[in-house]
Amino acid sequence: MDPEKSLLAAAAIEATKDIVPDVYKDGLQPTVKEIGKNLHTVSKLITVALTPISAMVWSYEKIKEQFLPSLEEKLRNVPEENIITPDPSIAVPIIEALRYTGHNDELREMFSNLLANSIDKETAPTTHPSFVEIIKQINSDEAKIIALLNSDDAHPIVKVKAVNKENAYYNEFLNNFSLLPFQAKCDIPNQGPSYLENIERLGLAEMSYETYVIRPNAYEPIYDHPIIKEQDAIIKAIDKRFELKKGSFKRSSYGKKFYESCILSKQ
Repeated sequence: MDPEKSLLAAAAIEATKDIVPDVYKDGLQPTVKEIGKNLHTVSKLITVALTPISAMVWSYEKIKEQFLPSLEEKLRNVPEENIITPDPSIAVPIIEALRYTGHNDELREMFSNLLANSIDKETAPTTHPSFVEIIKQINSDEAKIIALLNSDDAHPIVKVKAVNKENAYYNEFLNNFSLLPFQAKCDIPNQGPSYLENIERLGLAEMSYETYVIRPNAYEPIYDHPIIKEQDAIIKAIDKRFELKKGSFKRSSYGKKFYESCILSKQ
């Protein structure tokens, strides 16, 4: 290093030895204290936010108390000779999952039906370990929608397009809108499109815009829905053409097996 630069650096270090404590004391200390106070407040808020979760995590004793009566009720008409030890790959993950989903009525009922079917020798072959993982990847609203997929009938869905009047270019304003979330009385029906996408992702249903429902007036209730009318008004306000693309949503063959094992009750 250049000797002159070394001397300057040394002088600068020496000069700041007495200055830095004063700067911290007079300038930075309140800020540091404020940061500490804020972090403490955030920590308390996080603790408050997480406290209810601890009550929701069920113990095995709680599972036995709340879950077994439902299981017993479902199996009461099954002949004694048909009661078998369930496949551990189904039963063990169910019991474990109930620790953090047992408070959810819809999911608990699905697990109960699946376990009951796995204990009955007649229905055990139709159950599958993957069904446990599917229930773990849906919420209560999606469970309500799946419960409506009780046949192979297709349900109408639509895409909302804003089409330029001068050419064929368009923007999709709304994808995969369906009345299913409203019919299922979902807590947040406006999240319906993402619910349908997740159900399709899990292989329980098939969504297509290559086919559509041919039942008379099948799409009329969708056209009349307030959300669609609102989209129509928005698109016309920006001087574009409102257009709907018809599609269909129906359960898959895998979804049918899931429905029979996890939705249909043995009672």
